[in-house]
Amino acid sequence: MRKTLYSMILVLAFAFYPHHLRAQDAQDRFKTQLQPNSLPNASSGAQDERYRTRQSDCQYEPPPGKALAVQKTDTGIKIHGYHAERVMTQTADASGLEGGELMLCSEYGRVEIFDSDDDKVRLQIRMEGFGEGSAQPGEAAKRVIEETEARVYMTANQGRLMVRVWHSTLGFTTPGGQPTWVHIRLQVPARGAYRISSEAYHGVFGVRRLTLSAGSFRGRVGDKFKGIPGYIGGVELDNVILTGDVDISNEPDALGAPITAKVRIASTCRLTASTGGAINIAIQPDPSLGVRALGGSNGGAVRIAINEGAPREGVAREFKSQDQAESREYDRKPVRVEVRATTGHGNVSITSVPAAPLPPK
Repeated sequence: MRKTLYSMILVLAFAFYPHHLRAQDAQDRFKTQLQPNSLPNASSGAQDERYRTRQSDCQYEPPPGKALAVQKTDTGIKIHGYHAERVMTQTADASGLEGGELMLCSEYGRVEIFDSDDDKVRLQIRMEGFGEGSAQPGEAAKRVIEETEARVYMTANQGRLMVRVWHSTLGFTTPGGQPTWVHIRLQVPARGAYRISSEAYHGVFGVRRLTLSAGSFRGRVGDKFKGIPGYIGGVELDNVILTGDVDISNEPDALGAPITAKVRIASTCRLTASTGGAINIAIQPDPSLGVRALGGSNGGAVRIAINEGAPREGVAREFKSQDQAESREYDRKPVRVEVRATTGHGNVSITSVPAAPLPPK
């Protein structure tokens, strides 16, 4: 009798335990399993709070300079089933400005920076909310967008363009723990060189057809979709010209976002790439360019191919699979690039080989 009564009490207690808390517990366990490095050095209690509306990890200060006159549009929040969306744009004239500094950050979402074909700066911020797990999913998706505040600054400072974009708060559905996705797309004139700093914690990052005087990129992990193991997307430099040092650093474990770079070197610099996934770096060859490269992986293969290159001797071994090579007469080349590409688990390929023989300079 006592045993039966005890069993009935347990059943009643579980029945009255809030369903959304049970769902939240399951969701948190799911996220912990798939994203073990998204919340480093945090206890399970701290993780619970991070999946509630909070201050964003993206925090910048406004840039110096005079504010540019901008034209703005805002679609407002539109609900489509359990999905809500808001698109905001800003356009400014950057005539007379050359190069500058760009700083962008999104915790969840894609960040893209590429060239415009005129003197305009064009910014689009697309916020998306998803209401899975909520009794009124459409309203829940709308609410998380309302709870996410975007911050945008465009200024002119000493003849240079200054742009800073981030979101100071981040909304999450309750229950469900679904974040607001903040996608940032920025077009800037290709004139001059830019110093770019960007973070995309749970998304992908890309820079296309621009000249970089310096770069610091933190891509961490890619997009996550239920039913697909691991993450999708990564960090990409596409037809980018380097005149200064660039550092790309993602998570070092197997879930770290892959890195792809297709670059041309205009001034002596360093290119450093580290992640847990695959790394592919292609450097446009030139007779006046010297390439010194080191690739290392603890779980994949490493391949380095440099035009008229030779293995480097006397380099300390750091990885299970490692290769190092450099151009012939590297130290005598007028322009040089030092490449270091390392990964915990993926393959590494570094190449600087012409499609056909190049005439000597």
